[in-house]
Amino acid sequence: MRIKYEIHSIKNSKGTGEEQEFVRIFEYPPQTDRQLESHIQNNCSLTKGDVQATLMTLRDCMIHELSHGNRFHIPEIGYFSLAVDLDMPDDKPMEKMRGDYISVRNIKFRPNAELLKEVKRNARFERAKFSSKTRQYTEEELLARIKEYLAVNKCITRRDLELNFGLRQSAALKCLKHFTEIGILKKRGEKFASVFFEQINNSEILFIKILLITLIMCNFVIELYGYFI
Repeated sequence: MRIKYEIHSIKNSKGTGEEQEFVRIFEYPPQTDRQLESHIQNNCSLTKGDVQATLMTLRDCMIHELSHGNRFHIPEIGYFSLAVDLDMPDDKPMEKMRGDYISVRNIKFRPNAELLKEVKRNARFERAKFSSKTRQYTEEELLARIKEYLAVNKCITRRDLELNFGLRQSAALKCLKHFTEIGILKKRGEKFASVFFEQINNSEILFIKILLITLIMCNFVIELYGYFI
């Protein structure tokens, strides 16, 4: 499967007034533990249980070696090492620096040369047909599009705004929150499964009530007329 990418640009990134372009790839979620175990089991003599035990032992070995200041090497994969920070008060002289001023910031990884070479050879890229960048709307344009959508759909969700309006998740959530707060939309459902309906204003409610009363009275008159006939 080809890796999807898109081109972004940063205006005046180096203070020269020129735009700097960079590539952003769309990364898919990693395979699950079970998928990895199944893949290894299907390609060698190890069982899923063997794979689980091996990975846990490998993890323990890595923790031990890195915690003692050693680089950790996995054959055919690469090297792991520590990245550290110094968090010492500015007024503290260097000769009084203590070990507890140093902390582990991260774990660095340097891939095996052959591994990197294989990945480079196998990777293929194609430009994405969609964009992760949020489309720009005025509030009036966005409200008009939401009303148009709700004219043919019962409700609208965050996902609808992402797929049909070209908004990113944060922008979609902000939009729904804003229109709910000003009384345009009404929220229903839990936090992670919310749906939004168009809020009916007071004049519309009054019109519906009058219409219902009129229909009831008409029905009553028809029944009464039929009774006397």
